[in-house]
Amino acid sequence: MTIQDQIPFLYKIAYKYTKESIVADDLVQETVYKALKNESSFKKGTNLRAWLSIILRNNFINEYRKKSRYSNTDNIVSYIGDNEKYKEKNGGDSLMQVEFINQAITDLPNNLKEPFMLYFEGFSYDEIADRFDIPLGTVKSRIHHARKKLKKSLVHLRAA
Repeated sequence: MTIQDQIPFLYKIAYKYTKESIVADDLVQETVYKALKNESSFKKGTNLRAWLSIILRNNFINEYRKKSRYSNTDNIVSYIGDNEKYKEKNGGDSLMQVEFINQAITDLPNNLKEPFMLYFEGFSYDEIADRFDIPLGTVKSRIHHARKKLKKSLVHLRAA
């Protein structure tokens, strides 16, 4: 009796577990792969069918556990869809965050804020350097320090 001979039996068990033929096929394939990979751990003279059944069951349980660790919102999204009547219209959080960001930018020292705002508006480093008549490296440094200060002062927004 070989592993190949047991595939129809394994498929029946897998289908009972999964209730889907494609998923059952994948489960059988994974079981056969692991059985061949660990063939040296099988003891000759013992029940091959039982050994394969245990591998299949463990694969199924591991996949189930893996999937249940993550919350799946697919069912909710498919139920609600893009129907606007289920969506909450509340811009309070985002308006508050914009206020925090604007305040953090306002609180920057002028030597950092001005180059940062020009860069934010789309000016190149060279254009900013020409405008303030300062070296290119200084512009890059000031923008870097402005970002660093903003990141530090807005750390509380990450959890939101």
